[in-house]
Amino acid sequence: MVSLQHEKKRLEPEDQKLVDLLGDVLVDPNVHTDTRLRLHQEIAEILRGAHVVLHGPAGDEVHARALEARAGRLPDLLAAVLVDPNLHTDARMRLHKQIAEILDSAAAHAQP
Repeated sequence: MVSLQHEKKRLEPEDQKLVDLLGDVLVDPNVHTDTRLRLHQEIAEILRGAHVVLHGPAGDEVHARALEARAGRLPDLLAAVLVDPNLHTDARMRLHKQIAEILDSAAAHAQP
């Protein structure tokens, strides 16, 4: 399980920007509800993969507990993953790239 110590660590500015962008897109009224649900599922799957990388075979269980502890709030879960000191730089960069691509695609298809 992600410790409270990890949760209290401040995010780097680029990590905070990604977390804020995720939060904004998930509540943007111009993004259709179906799109928001799909985004939630896709990003949750990416974060589940990050938990597997971080915690090995226990990653799925760690992910489920972390998601439940945050009442399904993906921005909070993303922040917790990004401050984990065991998260390798390559994995952090991959998260940034994958999530940014998904969010950019959603923003491009949002209705004005």
